[in-house]
Amino acid sequence: MNLKCTGILTALAVSAVMAQEAAPVESAPVAAAPVAEQAAPAAEVAPAQAAPAEDKFTAVEQELAPENLFNEPTAVRGENAAKPVVKETTKKFVYRPVYSAQEVETSGAPVKTIYVTEKPSPETIDTDELRGLIPLKFTFGLQGFVGNEFLSGDNGRYEYDSYYGLAWSFGAFALFPLDEYNMAIQTGVFFEHDKVSNSFSYTVDGKFGEFRASFSQYRISIPLLLSLKGAKSNLHFDVGVQPSFAVSDNFKLKSSERTYKVDMIDKDYRSMIDWSIVLGFGIRANRYIGFDARFSWGLNNHYDDFPSEVWGGVNNLSSKTISVGATFYAL
Repeated sequence: MNLKCTGILTALAVSAVMAQEAAPVESAPVAAAPVAEQAAPAAEVAPAQAAPAEDKFTAVEQELAPENLFNEPTAVRGENAAKPVVKETTKKFVYRPVYSAQEVETSGAPVKTIYVTEKPSPETIDTDELRGLIPLKFTFGLQGFVGNEFLSGDNGRYEYDSYYGLAWSFGAFALFPLDEYNMAIQTGVFFEHDKVSNSFSYTVDGKFGEFRASFSQYRISIPLLLSLKGAKSNLHFDVGVQPSFAVSDNFKLKSSERTYKVDMIDKDYRSMIDWSIVLGFGIRANRYIGFDARFSWGLNNHYDDFPSEVWGGVNNLSSKTISVGATFYAL
């Protein structure tokens, strides 16, 4: 009984002591004033610090920016320990392609990986190339052709006269697209030359002889062609007309006895404008070089009123040309 009473009294004494120690804190009204005074500025500062939501998003974007994500501090050991840390930032990123032979399966269909770059480089391709399309673009350049010229016609006597020889042309051209992939107009200015000849044998009073006739022509030609191609092809087909303006034309007839020469333009035997139909095709091998083949068929006779007593059949001659060449693109 005494022990029980002793324990109760001890507990009451401890409680009284604790109550006396807590009383000054609770009963101190003066201490609450500074707290209230300090809370007032905090309440005033709170609205100023409560920035709009946009500032929070801006801060987050800055933290997630590539230059901040990939910052790497410099070494701070040794003599650099006391110096502030300098951050190196990468201001520009270019995504490099990582090629893989494996295909990505999506919804059961094979899908090739597409690599995107911020800046074009020799390794990049545009959307047309990705789709396999080859667009038509304005371009210009130089073209050269070499081939065979045939000057032929019915001489009105007993045979079909035909003169043949080497022909070449060289000039500048321009290509004007009519749509994005399929049609374009091609024109230009070309300087042309051909020299054709043939030999004819004869017998007079038991004597054998030979005539050799030749034409040497210079012209300026202006082809007007429609160029057609497929959207995914570098092969093109050309069709159109070509007027040619005679610059020089000399005829020479040579035999064992004599040689006869005449300037066909000076004597007004030569038509000043020749018209031809042009057919051709070509392929653009790369950005700067292409190869072409053309056939032209003359629509009119080259010569008029040439004296038949000198050499018959000249008035009925028209030209045909087969040539191949190379094209050099500037763009």
